[in-house]
Amino acid sequence: MADFIQASRRVIRASGRSPKRVYCGLAFRMIERAFAIAPYFLAWVWVSQIPLFGMSPAASGSWEAPLPCLLLLLCGQMVFSYLSQMNSFVGSYALTIPYRAQVIDHLQQLPLGRFGRERIGHLASVVTDDAKRVEDVFTHLTAELVAAASVPVLFALVLIWIDWRLSLALLAMLPVAFAVLNGANRFFLARGSRKQMLFLETSGLIVEFIAGLQTLRLFGRAQAWLTKLDGYFGQIRRDSMGVEAWGGGSVQAYRLVLEGGGLLLLAVAGDRLDQGALAPVTWLLFVLTAYKVFDPLMDAAAFLVELRAMVQGEARLQHILDEPVLTEGNRKEAPPGFDVAFHHVGFAYGAKRVLHDIDIVIPDRGVTAIVGPSGAGKSSLLQLIARFYDPQDGRITLGGIDLRAFSSDALYRQLGFVFQDVQLFDGSILDNVRIGREGAGDEEVFAACRAACCDTFIEKLPEGYATRIGENGQQLSGGERQRLSIARALLKDAPVLLLDEATASVDLQSQFEIQQALSRLMAGRTVVMIAHRLQTIRHADQIIVLDQGRVVERGKHEALLAGNGLYAGLWREQDVMSAPAEENAENTSI
Repeated sequence: MADFIQASRRVIRASGRSPKRVYCGLAFRMIERAFAIAPYFLAWVWVSQIPLFGMSPAASGSWEAPLPCLLLLLCGQMVFSYLSQMNSFVGSYALTIPYRAQVIDHLQQLPLGRFGRERIGHLASVVTDDAKRVEDVFTHLTAELVAAASVPVLFALVLIWIDWRLSLALLAMLPVAFAVLNGANRFFLARGSRKQMLFLETSGLIVEFIAGLQTLRLFGRAQAWLTKLDGYFGQIRRDSMGVEAWGGGSVQAYRLVLEGGGLLLLAVAGDRLDQGALAPVTWLLFVLTAYKVFDPLMDAAAFLVELRAMVQGEARLQHILDEPVLTEGNRKEAPPGFDVAFHHVGFAYGAKRVLHDIDIVIPDRGVTAIVGPSGAGKSSLLQLIARFYDPQDGRITLGGIDLRAFSSDALYRQLGFVFQDVQLFDGSILDNVRIGREGAGDEEVFAACRAACCDTFIEKLPEGYATRIGENGQQLSGGERQRLSIARALLKDAPVLLLDEATASVDLQSQFEIQQALSRLMAGRTVVMIAHRLQTIRHADQIIVLDQGRVVERGKHEALLAGNGLYAGLWREQDVMSAPAEENAENTSI
C-alpha cells in the first residue's frame, strides 16, 4: 500500500493538477457507504422495540415509523453515489489525461538517439498499456478500494459501541489475515515484474515479426521467429501459472483466516447467550452484518493484484520521466555561417567509448566524406551533428555557435537528412514529401520530386501524387523510397545536408538515379556524408578516415591514396577501379 501511495503521488505531481475533486469523490463514496449500512442499525433500533424481543407493547412503534428514515437514507445513498462517481471520474481524468500527455511530451524532448536503443513495441506497450493501468486505478479502482476499506471501518465503529466483545471476536483475525496476504507480496512483486517484462519483450518481438514477416518468409526464417515467440509464450504461461497458483493459495489462506473471525464470533456469542447477557436482536444484527464486513475485505484481496500491476507500470513510466531531456537552447536565429567544427569531442554510449578527441572542421559549402571500417564511429559522428546525442567531452559548433545554444527547431531548420532507413507514412506521395516543408504548394512538391528523379515512378502509380503508399511506404521499392526522401530534403532546402550512405541498399539503376538526385541536392550546401562505396566520393573536398573512434587520416582522394594508409587499403579492397558496374555512378560522383 505504501508503494501505491508513493506511485499515486508521483502521478499527481507529474500531472500538475490538483487532486481535490478525486478526494471529494472518495469522501462522497465513504458517505454513500455510510448511508448504505445505516438501514441495518435503523432496523436494529426498530426491532429492539418489538414485544417479541422483550419490549412492552406501549414502547413498540408502528411498523410504518422507520419508512421515512429508510426513504431518506435511500435518497442520500443515490445522491452521494452520483456525486462520488462524478467527482471521481472527472477528477481522475483531469489527472490522468495530463499525466499521459506529460509522458508523451517528455518522450518527444528526449535525445532522438534514445529511440534506437529500445524496441518500438516495448516502448509502445509502456506508453499505452501501463498508462491505461494507471488511468483505470484512478478512475475506478481507487473508489472501490476506499469503499472496501470504509465499510468494515464504519460497521466496526458502530458494532463496537453496541457490543465490543462480539466486535473484537469478529475482527480479531483481521491482522493475521493481512499478515498472510502481505507475506506473499514480495514474491508477487518479483514474479509480477518478471512477467510484465516478458509481456513487454514479447510485444516488441511481435511488432518486429509482423513488420519483417515478408523478409523472414523470403529468407525462410519465419519459423525460427515463431519458435522464439513460442518460447516467450511458454515462459509467460509458466510464470503466469506460478503467480496464479501462489496468488490463489495466498488469497484462499487470507479468506480462510479472515472467516475465522466468524467462528470466534459464534463462540463468544454462544458464551454470552448462556450467561443471558446477549439480547437476541443484537445477535441477529451481528449475524446479518458479519457478511457485510467480510465481503468488501474479500474484494480488497483482488484489488491488491491490480494495485501491484499499477505500481509496476507506474515505475516503468516514471523511468521514462526520469530520463534527462535534451537541453534546449534559446537561439532561434540562423548561424552566420554553415561550417561544422568538432572541438576535441569525445562520446560514449554508456560505458562504451566510441569517439575519442575528434578535432575536425567541415567547411562551409564543401563536401566532406566520412569513411572507415565498420564500427569506426561514422554514424555516431553524424548523429552528434544532428544532435541525436550531446557529446560527453568537447563541443560541436555550427557557424561558430555551439549546437547546444540552438533550440531544436532552429537547429533542425538548418539540417537536411537523407539516411539509409527512410521513414515514410501511410499517406499520399504529396503528404510524405510535404513533410519537408509544411505549407509548400503542390507545384513546389512536383518540382522537388522531378529534381529527385521521382516523376518516372510516380506517373506509373494508379493515382499519381495522390496515391497512398502504405505504412512506411510498403507499396514502393527501396530506391523509390530513397528518392522520395531526397525530394523531401530538396523541398526543405536546408543549408547543411547529412547523408548516410543513401545508395547502400538499392539496385544499380536506382543508384544511378539516386546519385543524380543527390548531385542536385548537394549543390551549394555544406555536406557531410558517410560512404561505403568509395567510388562515389573521389571528388569530395575532404575525406576523413575514422578507425576505432579516432581520426587517422584526412585529405583528398589522391593524397590519401598516395599516403598508402587505411584509406588506400579500403580502396584496394573494394577494387573500384575494375568494377564495371560503377561506371554509371562514376559519371555522377561527387
